[in-house]
Amino acid sequence: MRYLSTLLAALFTSTLAFAQEAEMRSEFVYCSLNPEKTMADVIAQSQRYGEFSKAKGTKYAQAVMTPMHSGDTNGYDYILWGTWPDGEAMYNEWGSYANEYADWLAESSDEAPAGPASKCTRSVATIDSLVSRVSIPAEERDDKRPVQFTRCSLKDGVSIDQVYAQASANKEIMEEGGFKGWAISYLFPYMGFDGKQDFDFMQVNYWYSFDSRAHMAVNWLDFAEKNPSIEGDMSLLVSCEGSNSFVYESTFNNL
Repeated sequence: MRYLSTLLAALFTSTLAFAQEAEMRSEFVYCSLNPEKTMADVIAQSQRYGEFSKAKGTKYAQAVMTPMHSGDTNGYDYILWGTWPDGEAMYNEWGSYANEYADWLAESSDEAPAGPASKCTRSVATIDSLVSRVSIPAEERDDKRPVQFTRCSLKDGVSIDQVYAQASANKEIMEEGGFKGWAISYLFPYMGFDGKQDFDFMQVNYWYSFDSRAHMAVNWLDFAEKNPSIEGDMSLLVSCEGSNSFVYESTFNNL
């Protein structure tokens, strides 16, 4: 967190020379299933909210993440990931939820799944920077996809511009090396954090399919040996540790 105020200032003033493909906002809500409820109930209720969001014209998307290799998951069964294109959309959606959703649900002719599917006890918000991606056609994408989060901190004297520049260079090398169907984002703490976290941002590695993830897993070591700059140059700029992985499933997208 040494450079958090500097990072946020840079993001808000849009001075990043090697800026991200997109800058968004996200919320992460940690939830536990209620008795006799399943993830199918969670998804149904999320999709129900998606109908409300669409009716109100709010720009918002949700996904659920279930742990894959995530260490100690005591306290939650899944994480709800909500995304907005910008801060204005975030507060517009929050406002519609706070002021209109209960009435909309009560007046709706279609019955919602009975009772809340889960209890949610913690939520945080981040500023998101989509750094790079090499997409694949929609028909090659999985409905459920792997995503990995890693805590990263800038090394002394390093600017976030330098990190973006290196990430851009890495993308070119990786694409030429045949790696497709992946994206990298940086998530910067915004709200809900206690200030004690020992990182400057979370790096999110996202794959559009498990085949893309498998291809990278099998071929990465040989690729990195032949292209030492891909890891070596970035390691001079940031230190990253503590990766956790999840299965990501989109429930609705009104962006």
